[in-house]
Amino acid sequence: MAIQQLIIQTKNILHYPGLKLEEHLKERSDANQRLVRALHLTNTFVSPDLAVHKAFVERAHLLLKTTKRRGWAHFQATAIDAVQWQLSSSRDPSVPQLFDSFVHNVTLVIVLVGILQIDKPVQSFCHEDVALVAQGIIKLWALSKKPDPIPPIILEDLTVHLRRLVGDDEQFPNPLDFVVPGWETLWRVVATAVAYSYGNKEMRTAFEDFNVRPSDDRFRGSQGSADISVEGIVNEAMRLHPPSKHIGRSKVSKWYPSFLANWIQPSFTRVKHQADIEQLLRCDIWGPDANEFRPSRHHPREVLPEQKQALGFVFGYGPLRCIAGSWAPMAVGVIAGAILGQLEMNGYELQAGPTIGGREGWNGWVVKEN
Repeated sequence: MAIQQLIIQTKNILHYPGLKLEEHLKERSDANQRLVRALHLTNTFVSPDLAVHKAFVERAHLLLKTTKRRGWAHFQATAIDAVQWQLSSSRDPSVPQLFDSFVHNVTLVIVLVGILQIDKPVQSFCHEDVALVAQGIIKLWALSKKPDPIPPIILEDLTVHLRRLVGDDEQFPNPLDFVVPGWETLWRVVATAVAYSYGNKEMRTAFEDFNVRPSDDRFRGSQGSADISVEGIVNEAMRLHPPSKHIGRSKVSKWYPSFLANWIQPSFTRVKHQADIEQLLRCDIWGPDANEFRPSRHHPREVLPEQKQALGFVFGYGPLRCIAGSWAPMAVGVIAGAILGQLEMNGYELQAGPTIGGREGWNGWVVKEN
């Protein structure tokens, strides 16, 4: 399929021209009902209600505005504290830590403190609470994709541990409404960026330069002449391993009279459509090495307009595009840089496994003392 045809198809699934916001919310929420069953989410991702959408977006913008106002130096300090907290959590430092769990925990603490503004010192977080919340979300996310009944004890235990981390039930009556969208995709991009960069000298150098003082210029690598920048590494991590390979929308069947939609179950009147983000990010426009990790393809002198447009769909499209889409890539860079820097400074190494990417696929990857 030609790239322009693929882009038009993706746009029409995510934001069909002429539809009201209410219908876009309905399409998204119907496609995400599995998350209600598994995680009891109540946010705009699972609700067609305009008031729910407005309240969530306003709160998310406020949280992000506060994070931006504090600046990247503050965010980096939080990330470094989180990595040090995770490294010090082991009773026996000689025992390797699973890399995916390591990134789960570090990223979750950063989301809580750096984004949700939970007012606690990083070192005060209970490692067991953080680890069990992360494991619980991962497990429930996987179970949500299967038709089998989900044991209620998993969510019950997760909720107990999460409430210990997020004590303010007035500000966060259902903390998962913000934790899940803030963390679930973020940790995977961070893990992917770290995994590809750890054993590569050029990429490590890019992160070392960036870590000195994170800024937009250093992120883009515009202060140096190298072909590889932290932005290129993060973009390539998102391209080769998109946090959402497919974005679902539940659309009214074209053959069904629209006036009947309000009277008949959605399962009879709506059809699930999938925007194939993975295909868009591995199609012919990326060249014969589309399945290889090559950050330099995102260098300004090499990247094509069609490639930049395709990469933008990682965060969705239209009025429901990710609120943090322009902020998140550099946040990934700061977190990945903190992990790489602190592993080296504290005498740890990352042992690679056979594969990279996804929620699973981290078998064999461990963090261990040199």
